[in-house]
Amino acid sequence: MANSRLRRLVLPLVGALALGMAVTLPAAPASAAAAVPKGTVYVNYTAKISAKGSGTGYSSYLNIHDAHNNAFAFGIQSDTGSTQSRGKPRFIWERVQNGKFSYGYLSAASNNLTSVGLRWYKNDVAAVVANGKVLQNIGVNLDGRLFFNAEANARLNGDTVHSTVQDISIKINDTTKRTGLAGKWNTGFAFHGLRAKQTKADNRGQGASFAIDGTVSGLARGHDWDSDQVSGIAMIAQNWG
Repeated sequence: MANSRLRRLVLPLVGALALGMAVTLPAAPASAAAAVPKGTVYVNYTAKISAKGSGTGYSSYLNIHDAHNNAFAFGIQSDTGSTQSRGKPRFIWERVQNGKFSYGYLSAASNNLTSVGLRWYKNDVAAVVANGKVLQNIGVNLDGRLFFNAEANARLNGDTVHSTVQDISIKINDTTKRTGLAGKWNTGFAFHGLRAKQTKADNRGQGASFAIDGTVSGLARGHDWDSDQVSGIAMIAQNWG
């Protein structure tokens, strides 16, 4: 489980990270909820997402990560291989800290278009938001320049995912040279048949929409999204002047 989810969550450059880190157990909701945001939101990343598909598992996420093996994602997942989800759509957060992976399922979700968001504060707390309501606060450390993913995943060969990530907004509260986004969205991160396609033009990264679709193929026998990268990803970076 660790290698795939670490690679997907902390993907500033494909293949650039040496993985094989330790995986942690799912974090208990009580310990995650102990984090308390302080001060002004440093990053507020919002969009409307859907996570439809067929087969044993599929998901759609928003993801914020740095270049130091730290990352945080929030989205909707359906996974028949999970004793918690049992194939039903659930909100889920995933976190990597210094190469250690943890996650937590939250309330029931819909596969249909849903407003979601990630907020991150300088006191190393993140809040996950669905339909305008904060579902949970979680401790998350991020360092330096940030990167932003819109992504979808599917579990096994033959599984499909049909995800949309619409009307993206990324607000960064920093110095003028670090408040915006750098360059264009990169949709070149395509793995095992899944690919992101930009469906709505953006203004310097803002307002973009994506369709992330595909049927999983090419996985070796016995492999799935816990052992391999099975994703379509669009990514953009924070200005870092």
